[in-house]
This record gives sequence, C-alpha cells and structure tokens, in this order.
Amino acid sequence: MIRLIIFTLFSAMLCIARVSAADPEKTETRYCTIEGTSGDRTASYLAEHADALIDEVSDRLGFELKERVRVIVAPDRTRFQEAQPAGAAVPEWAAGVAWPHKNLIVLRKNTGGDILKTFGHEVCHILLGQAFGPDHRVPRWLEEGLAVMIAGQWSMQRMSTMSMAVLTGSVLPMDELARVFPLDAGRAETAYCQSFYFIAFLMNRFGEEDFRAFLREYSAGRDFEQALWKSYYLRWDEIEGLWLDFLKVRFGWLPVLSSTATLWFLASLVFVWAYIRKKRAAREKMRLWEQEEPGEDEHMTLQ
Repeated sequence: MIRLIIFTLFSAMLCIARVSAADPEKTETRYCTIEGTSGDRTASYLAEHADALIDEVSDRLGFELKERVRVIVAPDRTRFQEAQPAGAAVPEWAAGVAWPHKNLIVLRKNTGGDILKTFGHEVCHILLGQAFGPDHRVPRWLEEGLAVMIAGQWSMQRMSTMSMAVLTGSVLPMDELARVFPLDAGRAETAYCQSFYFIAFLMNRFGEEDFRAFLREYSAGRDFEQALWKSYYLRWDEIEGLWLDFLKVRFGWLPVLSSTATLWFLASLVFVWAYIRKKRAAREKMRLWEQEEPGEDEHMTLQ
C-alpha cells in the first residue's frame, strides 16, 4: 500500500514537472512579449535582439511600430500549428508566420534557418500590416520581396533558383503573385525569389528613396497604379516590361556562359581534353615503336 502511494506521488510529481516545463515563459521587451517554453535559450536569445531588429526594419521601411507584438517561439511543428489563430493552417515548410492584424508572430525552432532572420522577415509583415491597415490589400510579392530583402535572406541557392526559372521559362506572372503564393514548396521558393529580385530591381533601377516614396504614397490610401505613377511616372505594364528585360539580361544564357565560373569550367574541360589527347598520342607512338622492333630470329650474327 505504501509503495502504491509513493509510486502515485512520484508519478504526479513527474506530470507536474512536465507541465511546468511546457508552460510558456514570457519575456517583456520594449516592443514585444516573447513566449517560449521554460528555459528556452532560443526565446531568450531572441529577446536580447528583438528590439534592435525592429528598429532596423522600421528604419529601412520608413514605418514605425504602432502596437506591441506578441511573439510565440514554438518548440516543434505541433506546437507551431497550435499557436496559430483558430482555423488557420500553414504550409509544412513554414518556419515563421506573421498575423499583422492580430500583432502576432509565431516562430518554429530547429528549422535549420537563422531565427533572427526569420523574425526580421515576420516583423516586416507586421510593420506593413500596421501601416496599410486591415482594409488595404497589399500585393503578396511586395510584402514577401521586402521581407526577404530586409531580413537578409538572399542566398546563392535563391540566385540559382531564379536562373533556372528564367532559363526554363517557368517564371510566374507577377499579377498571380499579387494575390497568393503557391503551396507547393518548389513553386513557393520560385515565388519568393521572384519577389526578392523584383524589389531589388526597383531599388537598383530607381533608388531606395523613390521606393520609400512609393510605399508612403501607397500606404496613404492611393491606388496601386496611382502610387506607381506618382513615384516613378510609369504604368504597371511598363514597369513589368522593364522587369522582364532585367531578368533576361541578369539570368539569361549570356550571363551564364560569360560568368567567371563558366569560363573556368570550360578552361578546365579544354585542359582535360588536351591532356587525354596527349596521353593517347603517346600510347599510339609507343605502339608503333613496338611494331617496328625486330624479333630475336631477325637479328644478324656477325662472326
């Protein structure tokens, strides 16, 4: 009987310990309330850098944070999904989600990515959502392209993805990306790459200040096309045409064939071909010499 009581008490203590370990631990910063499981170093690390990151993103966009943000750091995929607003489903590959009109960011640990970059990406969505308001529909490519750029999520892999999309004719229409991104991971990655390079194209072609002016005009309630004209004196179809020309020049066959890596690769092929040819010629020469050598019965004996 005593053993049973001890076992029951011990089991109860274990359950309490597990529950308390899973209870959210909150950290308050100047801009955020960050929630993670008890003793979560990732949440603590994020709390140390969150305010500085928000200031940085705010400066780049030209929009200030209007309301505090709740940030949930989920330890796994299940808790990540449970932390989303009721009825919301997110793709399997997602590492973070922002809900601007709820001032909520949900991040997932252990995805292989940099959680600070993911946080910066989602902060961009929050700031844009607060600036434009719930009734202003912002093109998805604009939000995602800005978020990828400001969070510093460019990579060689993304450049390769964009090159492949251009060379295979699988570039997605920008009007399609204005509404929704594909759920398929491969096509979604192409959509993110296109959005990033479209924003980069606008900033490089017209300057960052003109781009911020466009954002101010657009967030002030102007129609998308009106904001473009006010900032760039170009229609959407004209800008899209310039963008497609940029893609051909930046990611077409000519830059691929003329790149340093390609030239080194071709030079290596020429070197290997020349080496193999030289070795074959040497073997052929040896074979001819062996055929010309007389046998033992053909030698003359001098007396």
